[in-house]
Amino acid sequence: MEGMDFEGFFKSFEFAHFSAKELLFKGAAHSDSAHKGYGLNTDPPPELWPYIIKTVKVLEWLRRDIGEAIFITNAYRSPAYNKAIGGAPDSQHMRFCACDIHADSKPHEILYHRLKWARSDEMFKGGLGLYDWGVHIDTRGVNKDW
Repeated sequence: MEGMDFEGFFKSFEFAHFSAKELLFKGAAHSDSAHKGYGLNTDPPPELWPYIIKTVKVLEWLRRDIGEAIFITNAYRSPAYNKAIGGAPDSQHMRFCACDIHADSKPHEILYHRLKWARSDEMFKGGLGLYDWGVHIDTRGVNKDW
């Protein structure tokens, strides 16, 4: 990975539905000066890049399963950004193995339940959270729900 940027690293996996740019979106609070997190997020450091691949593989499956685009609203969070926005102190976003997602026409509950099914089928081990804004998924290696 030395000398490679995240886009080059990510392209090597040839994902059909997601781009490096989507995973580098820094979050609404990073770009809105009215929020505490304004300007505090960064790109993930290279040593964390491999951790997002398992998560994106699951999202690729989900995209095919529901037949419509999935939007990533948050992936990596720097520790300073995570703290400023009130993220969990041990947030998997800081490990770059988590994404917050939603789809335009599918209820969040559908995404959540399809991901729970995939996890029960041992497609991944990780956390799932259902929120009014969407769904959190991570591939932390142990199952957790909230």
